[in-house]
Amino acid sequence: MAAPETQGAAAGGEEDCEGNHSKVAGVSYEDSKDCILEPLSLPESPGGITALEGSPSVPCIFCEEHFPMDEQDKLLKHMIIEHKMVIADVKLVADFQRYILYWRKRFTEQPITDFCSVIRINSTAPLEEQDNYFLLCDVLPEDRLLREELQKQRLKEILEQQQQERSDNHFHGICMFCNEEFFGNRSVLLNHMAREHAFNIGLPDNIVNCNEFLCTLQKKLDNLQCLYCEKTFRDKNTLKDHMRKKQHRRINPKNREYDRFYVINYLVRLSLHNLKFDCISTNKIFLRAV
Repeated sequence: MAAPETQGAAAGGEEDCEGNHSKVAGVSYEDSKDCILEPLSLPESPGGITALEGSPSVPCIFCEEHFPMDEQDKLLKHMIIEHKMVIADVKLVADFQRYILYWRKRFTEQPITDFCSVIRINSTAPLEEQDNYFLLCDVLPEDRLLREELQKQRLKEILEQQQQERSDNHFHGICMFCNEEFFGNRSVLLNHMAREHAFNIGLPDNIVNCNEFLCTLQKKLDNLQCLYCEKTFRDKNTLKDHMRKKQHRRINPKNREYDRFYVINYLVRLSLHNLKFDCISTNKIFLRAV
């Protein structure tokens, strides 16, 4: 779902700062929205068939610069500054690496203007002071299909992982509050913490990647950080008293770091791809279901 500020742009079209569209390669704005595309060819794995398979870094779409997976913002900044390329709604892309690799390949096959809206900056200024930026967003049917396929694949992997964890009876975990050990199913530990310590992170069946989730929480406690207000304390006893008295034995619902541990978030992201923006001449944005 594209950002409201740029929703007037269409794939293959050019837009100036007044919102006027032009034709590119003889294809009008309205025609480009409904064009029929060939089936997508997604990489079989995050690295696809390229030499970058399994690499923990992501390449720039246009050059040989690489950025670590956890420094996604640096790559996006690089593409804006060096290549004048903007990707809309990056947070809704389920697999950023595969997304980038897909478009890296496509841009070698066809001109960038076949896929991106061209946004002209300072269109009323002298020609030498004008500048063009390229917007890649899901107004382009191919981009929308790519995002949907990546989201579906991601959801499939998450549901398989969740089912494996639900049926796993070889779980071993330690309560982060009383250090009691638990064996068997993960629900035994989670139910213990909810019942004995009033620490409820949700129903076990709603959680995925449980071991990573518990390790993330334990690391915060080891660093003497409250899980709810996220303040840091001088020692463990002070932290325990704080969390008990303030009833902070819960996670911070505003911390997006935890989103990936709840299956519902993957379902919500997928549903967002079944919505689209309609922009009318008054520049108002109306959200409607497809």
